[in-house]
Amino acid sequence: SLVPVTTVLPAARPSILTVAIDPGHGGIDPGAEREGLREADLMLTLGLELAEAVNRTGTMRAVLTRSDDTFVPLAERMTIARTSGAQLLVSLHADALEDGGARGGSVYTLNPEGQEAASEKMAERHDRGDLLAGLDLRGQDDTVATVLMDLARVDTAPQSGRLADALVAGLRSSGAPINTRPRREAVLAVLNAADFPSVLVEVGFLSSDRDRAVFETAEGRAKIVAGLVEGITRWAASEEALAPLLRR
Repeated sequence: SLVPVTTVLPAARPSILTVAIDPGHGGIDPGAEREGLREADLMLTLGLELAEAVNRTGTMRAVLTRSDDTFVPLAERMTIARTSGAQLLVSLHADALEDGGARGGSVYTLNPEGQEAASEKMAERHDRGDLLAGLDLRGQDDTVATVLMDLARVDTAPQSGRLADALVAGLRSSGAPINTRPRREAVLAVLNAADFPSVLVEVGFLSSDRDRAVFETAEGRAKIVAGLVEGITRWAASEEALAPLLRR
């Protein structure tokens, strides 16, 4: 059975790495559906299992953007990550294609060509106090907010790329299914945050019989979880600013 989020999250400590885990879809948005399986349900299960694994490390703390089958707007998911002090966000998804040929996991980062547009859209739609952690932009116009977010991405965009590479390596080493082109870029709303690195992990395809078989078993999902935890740990250990948070 699913473990409520309140029972798996330890108390926050300033000396611990906080990982925001975002199970895609939920509530009125079921996501992809195949053979009686719903993306929202599977990603919630995987998200809870990943949160437990992250917390078990003793050096990291997980925060979930949703812990049950409820709809959470994309902007609110980033707000949850930001207010929790997360140093990264990992969004979990499993797509489905009509031809059913694609299979295996891939990791997305924000397309560089979409970064400026992402900053402009966020400046237009978000409250100024919820654009950058530790910086109140209320009273600033869209141009100032956009410039500050683009400056923040000078650091976080390369961090996101390194995180994505580490996650691909972790998934590969754990034996989780990997797509033949596992590193991808796209303009996706959940990747718009400027002040912390974020990635979207397509753990596989519901349209693939092989991938569905992995998603449906605890043993199959465990390989995905192990790969993600390994990737996050290796990435944080290699980032100069984050490495001290992993030391006991």
